[in-house]
Amino acid sequence: MKPSMIIGQYYKIVKKLGVGGFGETYIAEDSRRLGSQCVIKKLIFKSNNQDELKKAQELFYREAKTLMNLGKHDQIPYLIAYFSEDQEFYLVQEYIEGDSLEDEISSRGKFEEQEVIEFLLGILPVLEYIHKKQVIHRDIKPSNILRRDRDKKFILIDFGGVKAPLLSSSQLPNLSGGNLTKIFTSGYTPKEQMDGYPEFNSDIYALGMTVIKALTGIEPKDISRNSSTKMLAWRTKANNVGDQLAAIIDRMIQENHRDRYKNVEEILEDLHHLGKTVVITKSRVSVLRSVINTQIPMVNIPLGKFLMILVMITGFIWGFNLLRARVFDSHPDPKLMESPIPNPSPSPSSPDPKNEGGIFLRPDNLKKN
Repeated sequence: MKPSMIIGQYYKIVKKLGVGGFGETYIAEDSRRLGSQCVIKKLIFKSNNQDELKKAQELFYREAKTLMNLGKHDQIPYLIAYFSEDQEFYLVQEYIEGDSLEDEISSRGKFEEQEVIEFLLGILPVLEYIHKKQVIHRDIKPSNILRRDRDKKFILIDFGGVKAPLLSSSQLPNLSGGNLTKIFTSGYTPKEQMDGYPEFNSDIYALGMTVIKALTGIEPKDISRNSSTKMLAWRTKANNVGDQLAAIIDRMIQENHRDRYKNVEEILEDLHHLGKTVVITKSRVSVLRSVINTQIPMVNIPLGKFLMILVMITGFIWGFNLLRARVFDSHPDPKLMESPIPNPSPSPSSPDPKNEGGIFLRPDNLKKN
């Protein structure tokens, strides 16, 4: 399709975004929505067999309904429309302004450990959501994850290869000479999926490989495997990554799906604990460095020594007051004993504890169309 071409009566092509295994992607303007931009995905089907054409049409509309359901999540582009023209099928989706994780890695280099933890905590709930909808993405990789400009949230895109409920391999026709059941990207796709039997934790494998790309800046297919363990030898190519996070990633990318995390909830449980540990540790290290490097400007004494002196003086004062208290208990002053301390009465200005606090309701998250 060429720029300025209009399809589906309302969508004016602006430019081509790319070509995938199932067709082409374009940015277009929607005349019904004041010219706002959207994404057009053109699914090309080439066959003279009417039975295959009918089956492809049925699967296309089923995929559109799946995307419509998934798009209710704020971190998944929502479906605007779907239609067919001249045996070619089109999906119209929300346009997300932002850079892909692939572009971000290329421009800035390796991610740090804490950044990867934050990334996982941001994208895993999206994966959990689609899995609960009984949908397997099947093509998770850095180029299919965007960081949205307006709020920096991670967005999962390109659901063209989803495996949805009720779809069996016998129902899938050939599109552009390829079989829909065999969807994979070298380095990111596990063996069971390449064999045509994707599991829910096939997406977990792909996400683990995506994390390795972020940590090392290297495509997983270009990283060798340990000769004895058969595990990907990625740790030495990453920035300082602790053993706990490394163990989580290694479990995500186990070759045998039975040895991986079974679901997203298990990963999140490990990550929440790890995230707290890393944040607290880094905070303490930061404070310690500040204490060591800071000096008292007036006397030019390192803060560490100053604090030690301060502790000694405080200890002396505390000990002296404790000694006085013991002497007073043994020999109380008669004058003080004659004036008993009255019971305190509540102050009229004291807040009523029953009125403290309140209930704060969070409004529903309204999506901006």
